[in-house]
Amino acid sequence: MKNLLVTGGTDGIGRAVALHALAGGDRVIAVGGTRAKGEAFLAAARGAGAADRAAFVRADLRLVSENSRVLDEVRGRFDRLDRLVLCAQRYRTGLGHTAEGVEQNFALSYLSRFLLSYGLLPQLGRAEGPLVVNVCGTGTPAGRVYWDDPQFTRGRGGFRALMQAARATDLLGVGFAGRPDPAGIPYVLFNPDVVRTNLQRELGQPWKLLALTTLALRGKPVATGVLPLLELLENPPTDRISAFRGRHRIDMESPKYARGYDRADAARLHTMTEKLLSSLGRSDLLPG
Repeated sequence: MKNLLVTGGTDGIGRAVALHALAGGDRVIAVGGTRAKGEAFLAAARGAGAADRAAFVRADLRLVSENSRVLDEVRGRFDRLDRLVLCAQRYRTGLGHTAEGVEQNFALSYLSRFLLSYGLLPQLGRAEGPLVVNVCGTGTPAGRVYWDDPQFTRGRGGFRALMQAARATDLLGVGFAGRPDPAGIPYVLFNPDVVRTNLQRELGQPWKLLALTTLALRGKPVATGVLPLLELLENPPTDRISAFRGRHRIDMESPKYARGYDRADAARLHTMTEKLLSSLGRSDLLPG
């Protein structure tokens, strides 16, 4: 019996992963942003005879304080963590900041995943064959980190902020895999490709029209789009870092993609993130 934490676990791909794990006899904590979806998830677990193995934690993962609370919840429930599946996502092209002053795409797509990946290292280290899967937009060379103003305090536009967060998420995986780790925990960056979920609902135009058109032409149902991810969770790669678009493994060293997985940029982002957490008064959450 495995222990799983699935963020975004009450909707879309995350929900499909969580329910599949419960059906296989595993224990799951699903994190979601709304009580209604959490209750629907728990009802589905009860219907599958898995009520005693399912838990729901409501949290706004854009906030550092909420990620800290989730860490406490998981540590209180699980001594070990076999699978950390990071699915919580929302595409936003309207530039905005959280109550803590962090750019909203950066906060949810990158910073939350940083906090949970590093914050649960002790629990992952106690598992036999642990795995972290970061469900993201990897394998898309567009976008970059704006080192001079990563929180977009001087504008630049919400679409650039969205793409910055996507590239930061790739660098998170590279940095995580590059640290000294006797346990050798594999980190997978997984792009499900075009799947019919609700991620696009907060996009502004013309991006929303483009996304909806792409979904109509190429979108897969969640039940199909999740299958390559389920295969990875069952049979993890042994490499410290790998990236996939569906079942296709991405060549992270190829000229097309190498810039997005640069080790020096990953180290620079890690240092910048530590400074950000310190500036927010959360030095307690810095990786040990």
